[in-house]
Amino acid sequence: MKILIVALALFFGVWAWKIRIYLKWERKKKENVRPFYRWDESVHREPEQIERRRQASEESFSIQYQDEEKGLARIRGASDPAVYWCNLGMCQCEEFKRTHKPCKHIYKIAIEKRLIERTL
Repeated sequence: MKILIVALALFFGVWAWKIRIYLKWERKKKENVRPFYRWDESVHREPEQIERRRQASEESFSIQYQDEEKGLARIRGASDPAVYWCNLGMCQCEEFKRTHKPCKHIYKIAIEKRLIERTL
């Protein structure tokens, strides 16, 4: 009987440890994409944002990830020769500096990370 109790305690202890690790990974994954979700969903439905999402879907980009897990990258669009540092919450491009809303570069990274659909 004691062996059964020890075995059950060990079994539940191992499962609790595995669940704790899984939840830690899930929390870390959410933290890495949190910057993109700082904008309300209504922002992404604005006409100029729909156009930016279309550009991100259709335009060719060169992306060099510095930290792929967090989405930090140097990105260049085919229509613009400048290279920008960008992640899911900020970009160095003039469009982002002017509007403080997701630009085509941010949307491209979000598409690559499957946070949004490629087409609307």
